[in-house]
Amino acid sequence: MRDRKVASRYAGALMASALAEGNLVDVAESYAAVLDAVKDNQDLRIFMDSPQVADQEKKDLLKNVFGDKIEILLLHFFYLLIDKNRIENTRDIGEEFAAMVEKHEGLVRARVTTAVALPADLAVSLTEKLSVFTGARVILENKIDPAVIGGVCVTMGDQILDGTVRNNLDQLRNSLEKAPMR
Repeated sequence: MRDRKVASRYAGALMASALAEGNLVDVAESYAAVLDAVKDNQDLRIFMDSPQVADQEKKDLLKNVFGDKIEILLLHFFYLLIDKNRIENTRDIGEEFAAMVEKHEGLVRARVTTAVALPADLAVSLTEKLSVFTGARVILENKIDPAVIGGVCVTMGDQILDGTVRNNLDQLRNSLEKAPMR
């Protein structure tokens, strides 16, 4: 169940705590590693989400599995999620937290859709141009979609820069449909 308000509130609290302790990047990296570990382990997910399992058992498991590998702040944050019956929101909170950390660090994600894989030299060039355009450091994510035919479509947040052949053909078709016939 997704509840963005809850995720945003808890992620904001974790962000404030990590900033106060001065270990934001470490907490963010550890959180991402925990999410990866939980994603790959269905038994752990079921155990943590189960209302039949006592809260203390969940805390003990977290301490045994992650205790010496993650920051104590993050471990206590997970304990808080267990106490507040919000442990099932861990992934949503983690996604919100990662987005907040990226924003704080001056990073912008750009999803680039092309018909074929973007060559490394073009990816570097596009990253540099997008960095100048946004005034931030850009993380490029390449998505391949043969339907674009050619060109590139860049999505950054709510901005879309569409220079694909498919988009140009669609615009041409729309303008020809609206053109008066003699």
